[in-house]
Amino acid sequence: MMFKMNKFNLTVTLSLLVSSSVSADVISLNEEKVIEMALKRNEAIGISSAEIEIAKSKVEASTSSLYPTLSLQAQIQKTRGKGSAAPNAYDWNEKGSIGVTQPVYTFGKLSSAIDIAKSSESLSRVKSLVTQADVKNTARKLYYRVLYSNDLLKASKDSFKNANQNKKTLEKRVSYGRISRNDNLKMQADIASRRPFLIDSEKNLDLAKLDLLNFLAIEEGSEVRFEKESLREISLRDDSNASNVENNLDVKILNENLKLRELSIESEKSNRMPTLNAFATFSPTNYKDGFLGDKIKEQEDLTFGLMFTFDWPFGGSKNDAIQVRRTEVRIAKLQLTQEKRNQKVQLEKLYKQKESLERKLESELEAIKLALSSYKVSLGAFATGGVSQLQLNDSELLLTNNRISYAGTKFEILNTIIDIERLTTTSPERGK
Repeated sequence: MMFKMNKFNLTVTLSLLVSSSVSADVISLNEEKVIEMALKRNEAIGISSAEIEIAKSKVEASTSSLYPTLSLQAQIQKTRGKGSAAPNAYDWNEKGSIGVTQPVYTFGKLSSAIDIAKSSESLSRVKSLVTQADVKNTARKLYYRVLYSNDLLKASKDSFKNANQNKKTLEKRVSYGRISRNDNLKMQADIASRRPFLIDSEKNLDLAKLDLLNFLAIEEGSEVRFEKESLREISLRDDSNASNVENNLDVKILNENLKLRELSIESEKSNRMPTLNAFATFSPTNYKDGFLGDKIKEQEDLTFGLMFTFDWPFGGSKNDAIQVRRTEVRIAKLQLTQEKRNQKVQLEKLYKQKESLERKLESELEAIKLALSSYKVSLGAFATGGVSQLQLNDSELLLTNNRISYAGTKFEILNTIIDIERLTTTSPERGK
């Protein structure tokens, strides 16, 4: 008896462990959770973070040029020459050197390089914000697509259910001999014609879920549960105050790009200037009697001083480089002006589209209510022969089409709102 009780307890324990492990794999998703997971898991976020790290390293690399440079050298050599006097350098000798070079004044070369590196880092940070905004908006659109596909599936199921209800009503009438066999076949054909849409709706829902789970990097085989099942449960946001695109992310990128181009002009100008460096070199030398012979003489040299370097190509390539940079600045300004204008127009178009869709949505909601009432009346009248089979089917199809149209309009409005929010997203100020 004790053995049976222990076996029973073990079975219960294992069952609880299995059920807990299964439930742990269930992922509950809502809009906020989808955004959170996308910002943590999507590879584009990791790539943008890595690009910021590269930009930081470039700033550090450019700053390191301000510090001394150490150079080491060691060699064994023999020099051959002609003449009545052969110096010790013509024998085998071992030479080494250690030197330090420190920039004293570069006439803007180093400072320009540092400014360009910092500007590139700032540009990388803005691009990272753009990536975050795009990932967030894509995740929301994919989430809404799942709910939209689920609405279409529900509409197709309801339509299929209504068609079967029509068939049952027809069968009651057939039993009284009021409907011909041809009408019965028409009803069967009507039911069969609705099945392809049901199959497509199921497929589209599966594809929408796959796209969302792939974007969120959710492992295959994970069980996912959606807290909301319909777009009807999603409220429309009021974004009427968001009307400025002057400082949005896309414009910010072009502003940063313009700054980078302007700094490149100063960098090219500094390349026309000389460079002044301080240097110090210590060079010990051992002169030997043959390659493996004894040392016959040694010498130590210490050299230090200032070195002024200047090069100027007579072909004018340095002036041409400056002109190229100035042209790039002009192009960047034109791109910025064009983008500001385009985004203002795009935002205005989105607001007009949103307003039109909202009015359309209200009309479709009213149309659904009326079509539902019409279908119920037609179904009751069909049972008594008050309406024809064609009128009943038309009434039901009108209801289904209105439901599909409503779901599509709601989906389009939500996507439009996402696009508006994307256009009006600005970068946070430093330190906030």
